Amino acid sequence: MFALRTAVALTLLAVLAACEAREPIRGRGLLTPTPEGVSTATAVTPSPAPDAVPSVRVPLPTPGPRSVTVGLVGDLMFARDVVTLMQEHGAGYPFQRAAPLFEGADVLIGNLEGTFTERGERADKYYTFRAPPDLAYTLRDAGFDAVSLSNNHALDYGPVGLADTADALARLGVAHFGAGEDAARAARPVVIEARGWRLALLGFSAVRSSVFAGEAEAGVAEASVDAVRAAVEAAVSDADAVIVAFHFGTEYDATPTIEQRTLAYAAVEAGATLVVGHHAHTLQPWERRGDALILYGLGNFVFDLDRDDFATLGEGPFATVVAMVELRDGAPPRVTFRPGYIDPDENRPRPATAAEAERIREALRELDEE
Repeated sequence: MFALRTAVALTLLAVLAACEAREPIRGRGLLTPTPEGVSTATAVTPSPAPDAVPSVRVPLPTPGPRSVTVGLVGDLMFARDVVTLMQEHGAGYPFQRAAPLFEGADVLIGNLEGTFTERGERADKYYTFRAPPDLAYTLRDAGFDAVSLSNNHALDYGPVGLADTADALARLGVAHFGAGEDAARAARPVVIEARGWRLALLGFSAVRSSVFAGEAEAGVAEASVDAVRAAVEAAVSDADAVIVAFHFGTEYDATPTIEQRTLAYAAVEAGATLVVGHHAHTLQPWERRGDALILYGLGNFVFDLDRDDFATLGEGPFATVVAMVELRDGAPPRVTFRPGYIDPDENRPRPATAAEAERIREALRELDEE
């Protein structure tokens, strides 16, 4: 038996030596896991006794700065003709052509401009948006991790419509923020963990036609300087970065208002790393504020727009973008824009052409810090 064990040990040592001569042994799956794609040199230590198992020493890779990439889009409205197209071609229809714009995002966030419900009483207003709850998985399959509900359409079908929307998203694992059963819940952040980062997401609406949450009434979080500061300051202590989504601005106006800048500055001064806006239905400029980024308006992304709308409203509502924001330890966030366009014949977004992209980048000019 001793001779057999000795022979086995010698065979093992010969195999290991041969492997070492050909190429380094990869660390992943051995004594110390190594990230995918990282090769490590190894040293083989001969066993001191025939019965011992050879050990492999794997030097740890030098860690670099942590980073996470957040993808952001503007308004997502699933209603009217968009719903008809989803029912005809499948729930994934709105995002099929836009999928390349999302590549590389670790977290994907948008503004859900409407509801997923078949219940509730229609609000007394000109436009109300809803889709059957079984179409909500279009968001999950497109890769969305979270959506803001803090807008003027979250309660188009009352509290029951808001509850149905929240339930539909929860079943699919898509987080939501900016609305709730009462004011405290509406202003509470949702925390997303990705690549070692804790991202706290907050949503507020400054649009007066919104249904704002009360002490015991369902609704969306109302934007005020004091409310924003309090919520951000509370979230900062439990997060690596705070992202604030605002529904604000003037519809079809590409110039940020004084209110937009005041609210955005309040969020940044309280500790927010990133502010993103929607509601104007057109692209707006962006701004650096200290070590934070403010994206005043990302326009529409999925919206019921056709040739008649193009003739009436012009190109503004059709021009869109995916903002890719890289958050890094010890450095200000960096943003790159991936231009898109809502095709007026297909009623869904796609990558922009070269000419469209040039106009989109002009609309997304950077404002000088004041």
